Amino acid sequence: MRAFNFLGHVLILILLVVYRYYVKKGRSTQSRSVLFLSDMHVGSIYAVRSPEARLVDGSEVKMNEFNQQLYDIWCWCRDSRESKNTDLLVINGEPIDGSNKKSISGETWTPSVQMQLNDAERLIRMYNWRDIAMTRGSRYHVTVDNTYHEEFLAKELGCVPYSGLFGQAQQTNNDTKSYNIQPQYTDFYLWCIINGKRFSICHHVGYNKTELYRTTALGREMAVMEFAKGKWYPNDGNVDVIVRSHVHYYVQVRFHKQIALTTPCWKLPDEFQLRRGLGGTAVNIGSIEIIVEPNGKIEVFEHIADAVKYPKPYEINFDDRWNNAIRK
Repeated sequence: MRAFNFLGHVLILILLVVYRYYVKKGRSTQSRSVLFLSDMHVGSIYAVRSPEARLVDGSEVKMNEFNQQLYDIWCWCRDSRESKNTDLLVINGEPIDGSNKKSISGETWTPSVQMQLNDAERLIRMYNWRDIAMTRGSRYHVTVDNTYHEEFLAKELGCVPYSGLFGQAQQTNNDTKSYNIQPQYTDFYLWCIINGKRFSICHHVGYNKTELYRTTALGREMAVMEFAKGKWYPNDGNVDVIVRSHVHYYVQVRFHKQIALTTPCWKLPDEFQLRRGLGGTAVNIGSIEIIVEPNGKIEVFEHIADAVKYPKPYEINFDDRWNNAIRK
């Protein structure tokens, strides 16, 4: 009888643990995870690329130590996800660097947009997702005339077709099983509902080189969104999460029942960013994961390279150089 009671208590404890972890936390089936990747700038010599990157003629682009460091961080971010099954993957603009006309392609490992798109797709497919969506970045990086290269990548990846202010790109037919799809897969912004929470997603936001003022642009976005109630979103609704990119640094602002953040990037400073000095140019490398629980709780997980993982510039030690010369 005592053994039976003991086993009964053990079984109850196990059931309580399972309930608290799976049911109460809602991580088994009811929580929803959203992963944000942005500003990959594949094609830049300062940005992430895969070991399988190729030139137009099919020749291999060899990895140096810096390339390997960035690629290792990419793999680390993928493996560090809180939820290994991402419900929605959002590519929030500028997956490629483009031909970089102003630098005459001097800072790209290939001026071929197609090769850049191929390698960006290769990197993104290292992740798994239930749905994927993409926004548009800056014309300088992702367009030639009025051709948005993000459209081609979005179609290849199977992104959810949509069109912002100008109507839905995907409409359900009467049978609720088939869709009419217009040939548009990206727009400059994306609105979506995840577990009852409204997300406002857009690539662009104001930039500030000084860390002290980097929250200002986000705070402004949060405030003006309140004044946009009934215009950008229903009058009886709220904007729960605001996600912006473009600035290459991560910062988060929270008010009551509202979160706003900018996403990190995958490109270190180039000539354009260094034109006014080094200060304020150190970027954040990584991704942001947001999990929305069925009870409305929103958790933000920062998969960002720390100082140990961060690629370091080469440093010339003249003391060692001169001392070695004296010894010789």
